Formats: sequence, C-alpha cells, structure tokens
Amino acid sequence: MTAPSRSMLNLHDVSVSLGGRSILQHVSLSLEKGRFVVLIGPNGAGKTTLLRAMAGLVAATGEVMVDGAPLTTLTRQKRAQKIAYLPQGHQVHWPLSARDVVALGRFPHGLADPENLSPEHAAIIAAAMERTGTTALAARNVQSLSGGERARVMLARVLAVDAPILLADEPTASLDPHHQLAVMHDLQTEARRGTLVIAVTHDIGLAARLADEVILIADGRLAAMGPPAAVFTPERLAEIYRIRAVHQEMAGETLLVPWETVP
Repeated sequence: MTAPSRSMLNLHDVSVSLGGRSILQHVSLSLEKGRFVVLIGPNGAGKTTLLRAMAGLVAATGEVMVDGAPLTTLTRQKRAQKIAYLPQGHQVHWPLSARDVVALGRFPHGLADPENLSPEHAAIIAAAMERTGTTALAARNVQSLSGGERARVMLARVLAVDAPILLADEPTASLDPHHQLAVMHDLQTEARRGTLVIAVTHDIGLAARLADEVILIADGRLAAMGPPAAVFTPERLAEIYRIRAVHQEMAGETLLVPWETVP
C-alpha cells in the first residue's frame, strides 16, 4: 500500500493584523509539491499578505508548516533554502551583471562571492539562466535591461535557490503580453519539475489557462480553492469581481475573458 504524500505547505487558521486592522482571517489550506497554484483576488483582498505569511515575512497567528516542519522552528537560512520568494517589482539598485544577480540565489546555500563559484553553484546558476532564456544576458548590467528582460533575470535568481517552494508576487505586473506569457510558462514549467509554485496575479485569464489550482481571496478570507473551472463560476465572478466573463474551451484549456461589469 502506498503511503499518502505529505503536503509541501500547510496553513492552519492563519490570520494577520497590521496596524490594528485585520488583513487575513482564519485561512487554512494544504498544497502538494509539483503544483502551479495561482493566488487571485480583488485589490486589497490580502493576496500579498497571504504570500508573505507563507514565507514567514509577516507576523501571523495560526500555523504554517513547510514539508512537515513548523515554519517558526526553521532558521532564517533554512527558510531561505526551503522557500524562494520573488517580491513585487523587478528593480535592482546595484550595477550588477545579470549573472551576479542570479548568483544571489545561491547565498542561502553558502555562496559568499559570485566571482568565486564552485562547480555546483556555477552549474545551478547556468541552468537557471538557461531555463529562463537569460543566458545571453549574463554579462549585461541588469540596470540596462528592459523590464521584461529584468523580470526574467529576477525569476532566474529565485530558480537558482533550487527551493522546493517558489512564491512569486505579481511576477507579470507591468510586462507586455509576450513577457507575461513567458514568465507564467516558466513558472508552470518549474512546477512540472516538482516545485510547488504559488504566484499572485490579477490576470484571471492566465490563471484559468495555466493554473493547476486557484486560491481566491476576498476580504481577507479564503473564498474558494480548487481547479480553475470550479473556482471561476459565473456566480463567483459576479459576486467577488462584479464582472461577467466569456468562457470557452480550446485545445484542452479554459479561456476566460472578462466581458462586462455588473452592478
């Protein structure tokens, strides 16, 4: 008899208050490795706060378990090895080469000098850049790159962590359609490699097409969770987003196009 697989990430009754205001209320969920999970919700719903709670970057009540261990028992280094976190925005404030930016992802694993790489560190950095199509940018000053190029380099940085969990906060924000699709496909591919990938986005169309699971947050609470078709019902879209959308199945994928607002 095969033993049931252990969840990679478990949240039990997680709540967050900031400045005396309740931001996240009693969220419980369980996520397996190898899944591409998209976290959605209206503006101010608590998406970023939930992602930060998963990473231990904001004080929360309740319990977060990572691969069977309470997050609070892990050292900062062990957390950084287990959870790769890509924050909003793609800004880099130092004149580093793209390769040196990607090399930052190896710091949790003992890298001290990007100019003095062990064969293992060098191989992981090269693989992360290859998977994101950024190898040709390696020697470029990251501040000279376009927004889309910089976004791919920052994604390569978190891939270089080689963590079992990857959290990405609005990784497609301010990108053109080409780079939006490229980044989301990169994240989906990483999930297929066995990583639990959780990405925040406002693009319900991309979520419907590419996600294995969708987490819908509304007013700081878990409103729905499951496959896209189960989450993006007409009733739920009208209630939470106040929109009607066009649904269509094409080539095995769900196309979801916001069409009009509702009162």
